Amino acid sequence: MSDNLLTNADESGVYHLVTSRRTSIESAALHAKFCVLKADITRPATTDAVLRQLGSALNFPSWYGDNFDALHDCLTDPDWAPAKGHVLFINGLAGLRASAPDDFAILIDVFQSAAETRRAKHTPFWVLLDAPARGIQTLAEA
Repeated sequence: MSDNLLTNADESGVYHLVTSRRTSIESAALHAKFCVLKADITRPATTDAVLRQLGSALNFPSWYGDNFDALHDCLTDPDWAPAKGHVLFINGLAGLRASAPDDFAILIDVFQSAAETRRAKHTPFWVLLDAPARGIQTLAEA
């Protein structure tokens, strides 16, 4: 895995990451001195539980309100986890996709919007999901 892919803000976004590539991507992110955060969503996979677990795992500030707007605000706040770039490993969203597909789609939209906002500021921002989702590409080999 080349550091060049991760450092290219124009390529960053929301992707499916196959498990076999996780270690190499994480190593490349750490080598690039990116902020690497992991969220392992556990059951029950209700929307509220997922948002709460994301806030905790991603070390959001106390004002985070466990809702989609607050999630977007935190992910795009330059004072949240300042770094040259970010790589977020999000695991365990299949339960939300099955139990609340509309909320799952909103969550993906929030991640994509946050990535677009960060791209506009030329900051690499990668959200890597452990399961494929409609409209989300698998991260290509570099």
